[in-house]
Amino acid sequence: MKKTILAVAVLTISIASVKAQDDKSSKKTGISIAVNAGIPISSPSVYSFAFGADLQADFAATEGLKITASGGYENYSIKSSFGGGRSGFIPLLAGAKFNLGSDKVYGHAQLGYAFSTESGGGGAFAYAPSIGYYFSPNFDGSIKYLAFSKNSTTIGEIGVRLAYNF
Repeated sequence: MKKTILAVAVLTISIASVKAQDDKSSKKTGISIAVNAGIPISSPSVYSFAFGADLQADFAATEGLKITASGGYENYSIKSSFGGGRSGFIPLLAGAKFNLGSDKVYGHAQLGYAFSTESGGGGAFAYAPSIGYYFSPNFDGSIKYLAFSKNSTTIGEIGVRLAYNF
């Protein structure tokens, strides 16, 4: 757990320092904070609801393409028929965000690693494709499939991400 907290802290400090050093080119580097909510998809259907939050940095690579880095927390509610409770993950993802025909609509593909918050839970390969829309320069939303895979088992969700962009 200490390694997980350290990894999230390092990512957050790194993103904040890049933003602080890049004040002249605010259009090239962006930071967003978001809330996520979704419906878990797994077999058997152990989870009833998923929610979380993340911090993401977007770095302009070329016209219409941004390289992204994000870290956050995703919480899954376990159905009472499976004992109830919650299960959590801390996903660290890197990806590419690209325009889909306009500056308002984008596709986003991310890959990374997620740490389980459960004792002895270990980690899992994480991936998250999404399609999003910029409502304004400061707000965007996306429909996202977020999944964690380990040992031929996948915990996934179809969710909505609503973000405030700095």
